[in-house]
Amino acid sequence: MARALRILLAMAVALGATAVACRGTSVGGALRVVASMYPLAWAAQAAGGPRVQVEDLTPPGVEAHDTTLTANERADLQTADVVVLLGDLGFQPDIERAAREASGTVVAVSQGMKLQPSEAHNLSFDPHVWLDPVLMEHVVTRVTDAFAAADPEGTSGYERRAGAALAALRALDAAYRDGLSGCGARTFVVTHEAFGYLAARYGLTQLGIEGLTPESEPSAAAIQVALDAISSGEAAPAVFYEGTEEGRRIGESVAADAGVPALPMSTLEFAPRSGDYRTVMRANLTTLREGLRCR
Repeated sequence: MARALRILLAMAVALGATAVACRGTSVGGALRVVASMYPLAWAAQAAGGPRVQVEDLTPPGVEAHDTTLTANERADLQTADVVVLLGDLGFQPDIERAAREASGTVVAVSQGMKLQPSEAHNLSFDPHVWLDPVLMEHVVTRVTDAFAAADPEGTSGYERRAGAALAALRALDAAYRDGLSGCGARTFVVTHEAFGYLAARYGLTQLGIEGLTPESEPSAAAIQVALDAISSGEAAPAVFYEGTEEGRRIGESVAADAGVPALPMSTLEFAPRSGDYRTVMRANLTTLREGLRCR
């Protein structure tokens, strides 16, 4: 009996070692890809197609700023073939620290971008580059290059799928340029100051209530500035809020004080309940056009 138990124990240890050894390898021939947040996971899936298996580390309903890793997610990141993140910006610190120990290729998609400086105490730069369709083209290109380097045999497929994604992003950019070209207002009030890149791209100005990293409560001074801008006509007669319960509460409260509508606009920091990056960005455009009184 003792000998049988020793044999079973040895088999269990061997199987455990095999499972650990296989953890970082491709699954069914597909590259194992870990993305730090939804827009990067979308870019990875769009370019990778069936040759990649993508894991999004930001859970549904959780702002990307607040993402922390479980032990399993940390292991997945450290053993993945390709890790996709914005960069070492302090935006997702837990993920950024873990990526320094990754065994696979780490792609910092913000590399090569001209980033906007941040006044937030824990951020050197504004991280919200994915809300600019033109900068998302850069993200897709960076991810595609990494996939081709990790899996040369799949290069033609990666480039073909990336071409389709880039065409869709160029169409999205054209829709924004056309849709925001004739608006009654060019400044808009937002609960979360995440739309700086989008505003700069299309000649708009955002006025944030909370700043780049949302706090539990905005300051009375920031709220008053927003109310004054709306009442004077400097800002559009609306308050745009992000798609979280807290964002909705703050947005509706400020909008009620200003006597204007509160309009939802996604920051895409986590996967949408329906649709994808492109459909949500087009919904954001529709909302902007409504609030800015565009023709």
